[in-house]
Amino acid sequence: MTYERRKESQLEQIIDIAILGGGPAGLQAALVLSRTRKKIIVFDDPEPSRNAASHGVHGFLGIDGLLPADIRKIAWEQIDKYGSAEFRVDKIVNVSKEEDNGIFIITSNSETSIKAKKVILAVGYHDMYPDIPGFVECWADTIISCPFCDGYENRDRVWGIVVNSKAELERLPKMVKNWTSKIKVIIMSLNIEIESSYQNELSKLDIPVYRGIITSVNHTNAKVKSVSLESGEKIEVDTLLWIPSKRPSQLIQSLVENLGLEVDEQGNVKTDQMQKTNVKELYAAGDVAGSMGALAAAYDGAKVATSIVHEWYD
Repeated sequence: MTYERRKESQLEQIIDIAILGGGPAGLQAALVLSRTRKKIIVFDDPEPSRNAASHGVHGFLGIDGLLPADIRKIAWEQIDKYGSAEFRVDKIVNVSKEEDNGIFIITSNSETSIKAKKVILAVGYHDMYPDIPGFVECWADTIISCPFCDGYENRDRVWGIVVNSKAELERLPKMVKNWTSKIKVIIMSLNIEIESSYQNELSKLDIPVYRGIITSVNHTNAKVKSVSLESGEKIEVDTLLWIPSKRPSQLIQSLVENLGLEVDEQGNVKTDQMQKTNVKELYAAGDVAGSMGALAAAYDGAKVATSIVHEWYD
């Protein structure tokens, strides 16, 4: 069979649900839907996932401390036994819709396409690491972005809270006291003003505030020792709480342009309470819909799966 005829035959088969993303949201949806005997394909991007560098997923009952790769392996073993889902490591580059019947056409980087009645977006985001020496080496160990995920493992150390927004300045310093009493705030942006009353409040809590651009993270064997500021000042810390910017999937931008998918000001896909988007039969779950952490992503995946099943024959 020629490539063109093979590709045509693939398009003739219409699966029930295509799940784009093989993280907690996508795999949880796949597990629930497999048990309803739906025909599913899960596409997992070959690019390393957002939590690939994690030393363990925490705060998730039953899997606390397991590596992300081990969780995915266990999850797929549990899904696979139902014989309803196929797993493909492939990057999705386009999702379009047939005008006459509303069927989705999902095209991958390998130039293969499949048709699906419904699509679940669970592609997530990727963190954009700052171009600062030492950051990548310490990332996900002594540089953390989520205290609920990694705070316990960094408890009682000297923490530097790297502030890039007023919201972070107002929210993080007091919250971090759950894990350590030794806190230093480093304001990276010159546009962030700190009111004198709040400055006094932090002083009473023995939380000093520094201003300046971090030019290097000084470490030993990937363990943070200090940071150097543009001014030459060196601040001694053991752990950095640093929330990097996130890079959305190019696929989401494509869906915004081609299907009119709605996103909010933060770039998260807008959904209703059952994870439906404004595009008929298109759902979103996990990071891409603004959820935080593996547990919340898995919860989204379960919600979208049950929503689909409830309405399948309506």
